Amino acid sequence: MRYPLYSELRTLYEATNENPRTFRLTIKLKDMVDEAVLVRAVRATMERYPYFRVRLGIDENEAYFEDNPLPVPVLHTDHPIMLGSYETQGHLIAFCWWKNKVHIDAWHALTDGGGIYHLLNTLLYLYCSEYYGRELSSEGVWLAGDEVSPDEWADPGRGEIAESSPLVKKWSDRGFQLADGGIAHVTNRCLTYNLRISEEEFMRFNISKEGSPGTIVALFLSRAIASVHPKTDDPVVIALCVNQRRALRAPLAHQSLVGDARLVFHERMKSMDFATQETCFRGMVAAQTDEGMVRREIKEYQELMEELKGMPTHDERHAHCVRLADKKSQMFTATVSYVGKSSFGDAEFYVQEFHALPSTALPSCATPLTLEMSAVNGCFYVNFIQYFEEDAYLRAFISQLRENDINYDVLYQEYTNYPGFVCPWA
Repeated sequence: MRYPLYSELRTLYEATNENPRTFRLTIKLKDMVDEAVLVRAVRATMERYPYFRVRLGIDENEAYFEDNPLPVPVLHTDHPIMLGSYETQGHLIAFCWWKNKVHIDAWHALTDGGGIYHLLNTLLYLYCSEYYGRELSSEGVWLAGDEVSPDEWADPGRGEIAESSPLVKKWSDRGFQLADGGIAHVTNRCLTYNLRISEEEFMRFNISKEGSPGTIVALFLSRAIASVHPKTDDPVVIALCVNQRRALRAPLAHQSLVGDARLVFHERMKSMDFATQETCFRGMVAAQTDEGMVRREIKEYQELMEELKGMPTHDERHAHCVRLADKKSQMFTATVSYVGKSSFGDAEFYVQEFHALPSTALPSCATPLTLEMSAVNGCFYVNFIQYFEEDAYLRAFISQLRENDINYDVLYQEYTNYPGFVCPWA
C-alpha cells in the first residue's frame, strides 16, 4: 500500500540534519530487559499498527509512505538510532534496549506522543505479561487481531474545514531570546537535567491554584526566566504544546497533531500574585485551543499545502518550510510539552520511570530550551533540555519550586543525543 503525505509534509520539509524532527521515549523498567521477550513483544505489537510499519519514498513530484514488510528493528544499544537508514531497514520507528531501559525512537512526521501512547500500552502489556508470567488485564489495550478503525488512518487535516472565527489572535511578534541576555551561551551540545516531583504533592498545588500541570510549569519557567532577566525589550513567551485531537474530534488519529498555545508573560503580569498569573495563562490556553482556533490553524496549514504544491521542486519546498520554521521560532523564548499521565494499566506497576525527549531545542533554533514532562507511577518527571552549559535558568526554576514548597529530586544530568533521520535534503 502506498499513500501520499499530507499532514506529514511540513515535518518532512522542515527536517534537516541538524534538526531531524525526531523524538525518543524511554521506559525504565524495574527489572533488566529480556531481549527475546522484548523482540516477541515488538513483533506482536507492530502487527497491530500497520500505519507505523512504513518507509518514506520520494519521487520527482510526490513524497509518500509505503508498506515496509521488513521487521521493525530491536537493537541492543543505549544510543539513538538513525531512522530511515539501513540500520532500521528503512523504518521510521525503532526499539532499543539497554540494561533495564527500553527506548522507542520515532520520526515526528510519523506520529507524536499522543499518537504513540496506544502502541506503548500494547508493548508493555505484551512484554510484562510474558516476562512476569502474569495474566494482566487487557482492558483498553489494542492487540493484533482487533479491528483497526478507519479513524486511526484518517487524516483530520485533509478535507473540508468549516470556516471559523477564533476568539483571539495568536501572539506572532518576537519573544525574548535567551541568547540575547548574555547568560545562555548556546552550544551544539544538549544537556538534560531530570527532575522528579511527587504527583500527589504537585497535583495538590495545581488544584489549589486552579491550574494544570502544563500551565503551572510554563508559569514557573516564565517567572524563572523573568527573575534572571528582569528588564527585557521583548516579553518571555512560552510555547505550550497542545494535542489537537480533541478540537478536531479525531481522538484515534495516529498522525502528528501537535499545536501550540503561546503564553505571553506580559510586563503587567509581573506584579500579579501567582494565582492571578495562572488564571491569565489558563485563559490564554482556553482561547487558543478552542475548536474555532484549531480549525483556523488547520485551514492555514491547507493553504500552506497549496502553496507548496505550486513549487516545482522538493528543495524549494524544503527551503520555504525551514524559513517559516525559523521565523516561528523567533516568537518563543522556550517550549513546554506535557505528554500526559501514563495509562499503562496493570503493566504500570513494573515501570520505574518514563521520559520523553523531543529534538526541538536545537542551537539552530531561537528556542534552545525545552521542558518535557511526563507522569507515571505517582511521579512527574521534568526533563530540562538545554543547549547551553550555564545552569542559571535551572536554578531559577528550582527556586520557583522551593518558593511554592514543592519537593523535588534532581535525578541526573547528562549530555543527550537524539535519533537521527536520513534527510532527503542532505
